[in-house]
Amino acid sequence: MYARADLLAVLRLITLMKRETEVVKGLRWAAEQGDVDAQFGLGVMYANGKGVARDDAEAVKWYRLAAEQGHARAQCNLGVSYEVGEAVVQDYAEAVKWYRLAAEQGDTDAQKYLGGMYANGEGVARDHAEAGKWRRLAAERGDAAAQHELGLRYANGEGVALDHAEAAKWHRLAAEQGNARAQNTLGLIYAIGKGV
Repeated sequence: MYARADLLAVLRLITLMKRETEVVKGLRWAAEQGDVDAQFGLGVMYANGKGVARDDAEAVKWYRLAAEQGHARAQCNLGVSYEVGEAVVQDYAEAVKWYRLAAEQGDTDAQKYLGGMYANGEGVARDHAEAGKWRRLAAERGDAAAQHELGLRYANGEGVALDHAEAAKWHRLAAEQGNARAQNTLGLIYAIGKGV
């Protein structure tokens, strides 16, 4: 029985790999025709090694093609590549450029990451108010990490008015989504009794 289960698992994996390879073929054809979603999808496949060998340079190539056509997720992913120096020379200013383009289209991750760039002064002058603005947009769209970060800003008065009740509110929202850091912070807030 054990050997049969292993064989079935291997057969499922082979079937999945064949499907992924077929998906890549279809994406490549459409991407080469200029389809922006296919270009982004092909970038994702290369970035994750699905249906193809993982190749960050190839992922960046396809993200860039989609990003230049205005694809927000591709712009965000390209920003990440520039921020961390993945398959490109690390360039915070270039990361900020791509994050901003995606963030202005409402991409939550890009809003959160752009807020981080402003908070740390990477690629832009450090600006806590601007960091708070972008993190708030991501937080309002339900991003738990951004909610936690916004809660910290209210607790410390960074870029926003010091407001312990508002800090507790944002930590609570993040904690309810399972954000462990927010859960820990919320526990401390209740222990201290500020804002609750």
